[in-house]
Amino acid sequence: MNSYRVPQLAKKYTDYDMIRQHTEIPPFPDSRARLLQAFVGRTDEKEHDELYALATSLVQLAMDTHDRIDTISGDRKEQEMRSRQLNVLAGDYLSSRFYQLLAHAGRIEMIGKLSGAVSEVNVRKMTLYDRMKKLLVSAEEYLHETVQLKMQLFLSFADMIGSKDQKLWESLLAEFSLCETVVEELQRMNDAKKFSYSYAFWHIYKQGTADERNLIGQPEPDMRACGAMAVKYQIDGLLLDRLRESTNRIKLLLQEEQDQRGLAELHAILETYLGYLEPSHAAVRED
Repeated sequence: MNSYRVPQLAKKYTDYDMIRQHTEIPPFPDSRARLLQAFVGRTDEKEHDELYALATSLVQLAMDTHDRIDTISGDRKEQEMRSRQLNVLAGDYLSSRFYQLLAHAGRIEMIGKLSGAVSEVNVRKMTLYDRMKKLLVSAEEYLHETVQLKMQLFLSFADMIGSKDQKLWESLLAEFSLCETVVEELQRMNDAKKFSYSYAFWHIYKQGTADERNLIGQPEPDMRACGAMAVKYQIDGLLLDRLRESTNRIKLLLQEEQDQRGLAELHAILETYLGYLEPSHAAVRED
């Protein structure tokens, strides 16, 4: 297996001044990319492990960038309009790079599989968004669906992974996707622009009082009040419990696997998430 350098390779496509100046590229799907490269590296397609991890990550970044396009009507400031336009163009650009990379390498079949997965993600995403708009989603359903959406593109490689590794691959993909989601939700708790429809939002909406539901439903919620509610309902602790459970399951999966080829990289990913369970991280969140 090639040494892991996918995020560095992706910068060739993401580090454009125009994009950086007017919009923000979403977080790189590092855990999922590392996991994909590690498992493709255990197959007959191992010569393409880095290519597949890079191409799939670019598709994911493209979709995540398009998700940042707001649908609010009305007048906007010039900077807001520019940012919206750049989100559209950046997403389209990143998507086109995935086609180019796979076509150049002659991996046409993977273009079809990933394109099909994109369609499946969009259908599932629209179903979730519709339920969210109708306020019919629980915190646990939201968490589950978010994890499934993160997994979908990478599951395109399930057949390639093969029967021997398939169960382990899908289990680790689910667990690392959950870890990634939990960390993102911990960060969203303190972000006024991202609080709406977050795990914290749904938990408070289902468990809170009418006044609390009204407060979090505002276009620009009072983050001091939201923070107080997050403490009241111990949302930080609920998320950290999920992270702790998931990292424990990952440890067991890695310990029980007899064939350790390429799995050293996964221990490095795991350490990143274990860091969030240390007291120093809790102190930072409380500040």
